[in-house]
Amino acid sequence: MTLKNLTIIGGSGFVGKSIVDSFNNGTIEKFKIKKINIICRKPSKIKKIKSLGLNKINIIQGNICKIKKLPKSDVVIYAAESSNTQNYKNNNNFVGNHKKAVKNFCNIIKKMKRIKVLYVSSGAVYRNKISNSDLKKFKHTYSDLKIYTENQIRKLGNFKIKTSIARCFSFVGPRLLDYDHYAIGSFINDGLNKKFIKVKAKQYVVRSYMYSDDLAYWLIKIADKSNIKCPVYNVGSDQPVELGELAKIIGKIFDKPVLIKRKNKKVDKYVPNIGKAKKNLNLRINFNLMQSIYYTIGNHLNEKII
Repeated sequence: MTLKNLTIIGGSGFVGKSIVDSFNNGTIEKFKIKKINIICRKPSKIKKIKSLGLNKINIIQGNICKIKKLPKSDVVIYAAESSNTQNYKNNNNFVGNHKKAVKNFCNIIKKMKRIKVLYVSSGAVYRNKISNSDLKKFKHTYSDLKIYTENQIRKLGNFKIKTSIARCFSFVGPRLLDYDHYAIGSFINDGLNKKFIKVKAKQYVVRSYMYSDDLAYWLIKIADKSNIKCPVYNVGSDQPVELGELAKIIGKIFDKPVLIKRKNKKVDKYVPNIGKAKKNLNLRINFNLMQSIYYTIGNHLNEKII
């Protein structure tokens, strides 16, 4: 497995930063990656993170809607779409710009040779097949965009380009604490800031959390196994936990009380079936939930010291 040059589109987000961390700590050294290119609109967002370690990282300023070419790469990971579904609420320009970006990306890729492409999609494409709750309109918009992009990526196979799709679920890791729209990140941040742990969900919510090092390894392995038939794999942990119980676990770690205000008994369950990835690619979960939480807290505190 030799993937000398890796390019990440949208590399300033959680996925991109987690891959850089895993590159630096040796988690993905098996793939013999020598250089990572990160293309993002605002390089300052990633350059200012002193703990990230950018010695072998090439940061390129660029808008995927407008750029004309990509650096020489063995693998390109497309992770440019925001995972915050609130961004899709009553914002047609947001969706339109993403579609424009995908179209431009595919046109560039068609001109490249000996390239592998991984699209970072979402478990949201399953909608109510996995989640038991009614999705709001803007969440439908988010899943519609993911389905649209998946279809565009699949079409690259007509040009003999090897592709793959990773439908990602829920994750945890030190970089997640930079975002405020993830429940587990909010719980940990509350604990770090010596606040009560608050569960805002009005119903029972069941999730599972894959640690960021596992995420990075899985994504690179899936990318490496790309082919013109565009295989699709779910990426995430298959160890479910209800948010109330998760909050209590984190509350115990920080010795803080937990506030839960449920108004109904509905259940929103969003947990992947990862049997295909385990069987076909021999992938596995290396960090259980408790390990993932402790590593997230520990690594985050170490970064603050740095």
